[in-house]
Amino acid sequence: MTAAVRALFARTTQGIKPELEIITEVLKALGNPHRRLAVIHVAGTNGKGSVCAMLESVLRASGFKTGLYTSPHLIDFSERFRINGVSIPEKELENYIHLLEAVSEKVAVESDQRPATFFEISTAIAFQYFSDEVVDIAIIETGMGGRWDATNVIIPLISVITHIDIDHTNFLGNTIEAIAAEKSGIIKSDRPAVSAPQADVVMAELRKPGVPLIEASEVVSVVKTGFPQKLKIETHSRTLPPINLPLLGECQRENCAVAVATLERLADMLDFEPEFKRGMESVEWGARFQILETDPLIILDGAHNPSAARALVKTLKENYPKHQVGFLLGFLKDKNTEEFLRAIRPLASKAWTIPIDAPRGTTAEHSAAQAQLAGIIAVPGSVSNGLSAAREWASAEPRRLVCITGSLYLVEAVG
Repeated sequence: MTAAVRALFARTTQGIKPELEIITEVLKALGNPHRRLAVIHVAGTNGKGSVCAMLESVLRASGFKTGLYTSPHLIDFSERFRINGVSIPEKELENYIHLLEAVSEKVAVESDQRPATFFEISTAIAFQYFSDEVVDIAIIETGMGGRWDATNVIIPLISVITHIDIDHTNFLGNTIEAIAAEKSGIIKSDRPAVSAPQADVVMAELRKPGVPLIEASEVVSVVKTGFPQKLKIETHSRTLPPINLPLLGECQRENCAVAVATLERLADMLDFEPEFKRGMESVEWGARFQILETDPLIILDGAHNPSAARALVKTLKENYPKHQVGFLLGFLKDKNTEEFLRAIRPLASKAWTIPIDAPRGTTAEHSAAQAQLAGIIAVPGSVSNGLSAAREWASAEPRRLVCITGSLYLVEAVG
């Protein structure tokens, strides 16, 4: 991590500030680069990153110069800012950080307001970088929310809402209706929106006067026809050739339907023919049921809330129905760990917990205690000891696998 990136991360101590005034002033000082971008804006609880990756891959395959802004990153901060699938070069990133640090400090002094947060500066970097490089379409993922998310200064071509469930209750509210209301804030008047299947109370929050809302499951059919994820995809106007999607599980079929519905609407708006097969088959999105090793079988999945845990269990049962599963687990403090653990308990033949070295990370001992409350006996230890023990257990008998899960921060820990 460079000195510039470390300095930017130091701003995370300021916490999260749910307002748009500061990011608006910072962008105004830059000349409003976000207004020069054609944007697809994506919010939701689970599946945002996967949908963004699918959209970007198909659009790039269709000949567009794409920008992709997502968070968090897996290994390197530069991954958050990609053009045509390539992360921003280190030196360019440093230059943008220095620029935005200076601009944000100037705005703070002149307006006598608080400094910009880590996420506000990161978002401004994305807008400025994509504007400078004149991308054709920018796919922008929200942070955790929608209405007050720093990305919500744009008027998008189209808004996308992935599956909504309970998460980040300390910021978004304690009910699914409240969370849906926050995330629906990215939907703009007279601009189309696409949604994944949702609970009725969520759909009620997503429907806005004057906004055509497309329910992906009503316009796109995605059916698994072969292993591991061979798909038959049909829409009202197209029957796509068979697609082998690299991302596995029922949840990814749902995400695929959302992406296809979005791309079809976008194709009508911009008059182009999406390269669905080439784009979908080349999509890459790490830590989503990612196979790290095959002997023994070790899978990495960034599930970090109860809804994602339930989806992970479905994917494990679908793809490895006869395997025993050992879980290597690590969590952040602000997550609903106990409900996550209850969701995976039916599959947990063995479990180990490891620490996450991050400001919100928990110790292995704390996670093991949480596991015990959920009915799972877990052995706490270091990352290296946990990996070694899990690998040894999986190697001892056939049809055993290890699933590393609980947080996207585990990617760096076990990498």
